[in-house]
Amino acid sequence: MIIDRYLTREVLQPLLAICIALMVIFITYSLSRFLVDANAGLLRPAEVAQLTALKSLISLDVLLPLSLFLAVMTGLGRLYTDSEIYAMRAGGISEIRLLRPLMRLALGIAIVVALLSGWVRPWAYAESYKIRAAAEASAETGRIREAQFYTFDESRRTVFIDHIADNGQDLKGIFIRTRKGEDLQVITASKGVFNYFARPMFHSLQLFDAQVFKKVEDGIDFSAEFGSFTLWLPVQTAQDPGYKVKSASITALRHSPSPPDRAELQWRLSTPISALLLALAAIPLSRSRPRQGRYAKMLLALGIYAVYFNLLDVSRSWVEQGSSDFIWWVPGLLGLLVTVMYLPIFRRKRSTTEDGEDHAED
Repeated sequence: MIIDRYLTREVLQPLLAICIALMVIFITYSLSRFLVDANAGLLRPAEVAQLTALKSLISLDVLLPLSLFLAVMTGLGRLYTDSEIYAMRAGGISEIRLLRPLMRLALGIAIVVALLSGWVRPWAYAESYKIRAAAEASAETGRIREAQFYTFDESRRTVFIDHIADNGQDLKGIFIRTRKGEDLQVITASKGVFNYFARPMFHSLQLFDAQVFKKVEDGIDFSAEFGSFTLWLPVQTAQDPGYKVKSASITALRHSPSPPDRAELQWRLSTPISALLLALAAIPLSRSRPRQGRYAKMLLALGIYAVYFNLLDVSRSWVEQGSSDFIWWVPGLLGLLVTVMYLPIFRRKRSTTEDGEDHAED
């Protein structure tokens, strides 16, 4: 029907615009965070691009419901402001009838959100964990830049190199601090030579004019000066990230008794429900009087959205901590609010139907 296509287009156009705008904002934010690590030499440009793309995919299960919510508010708000909705009513098209094309669109978006949340999101997390693991494995020896401090949690080592030659092997002004429990070792050297794969599974770092200080918890402190000595550094390989809740499959989450797994599963299932409920809430919220302005209730709508997702996040934290078993009371509250919003619409429809029957009898 022409009206159905018209209403769908009026909502779909702002939906695409809003979604693209939110994605640009989110990508810019994510990129700025990854560029900090890239500037420190911890990530390569290709890895920054991959992580940014994966982070954008992860965000879609939240950004799409918000985009749909704002798009319905914007599209229907314009129709109310221009009195087109009132013209449709005068032509015999009720508000309940207008729900049909909007709910078809909302249902399609909810299905997309379900696919993103259930399958795309965990895949994107798994890929990002692999990229991070590979970056951390090569960072300690292959990505250090001069005149910057680097701290590596895996080896509990802090490294500073004042100057690195273009060949990446000749070094000057070397500082290495290693902590194991209460034991502390500090090595300084005026210069050194780094050789990759000097042995099959080891890199070598030959230091010249070196000073070594070692403090141990149980024993005698040690300090010495060496004209030359060599450190053998094991070749780091990317570690398997192991089991991560955010990258786990729905099947694994469903059979897990762990509270964090239950919270993650319920969160994934809640996102398509949230998309439908928000779309339903936006329809009565967008109602305005002629010349009132299409954005008259936008602030109220954004307040409802902010409160809803904050409550959803809090309830998720409670489930993770074992303080609660379910997050469903939050969508239930929104569903109750939506029901209250629609009561006047159904009352008007019932009164209109009864009036029509009375006229028919007369």
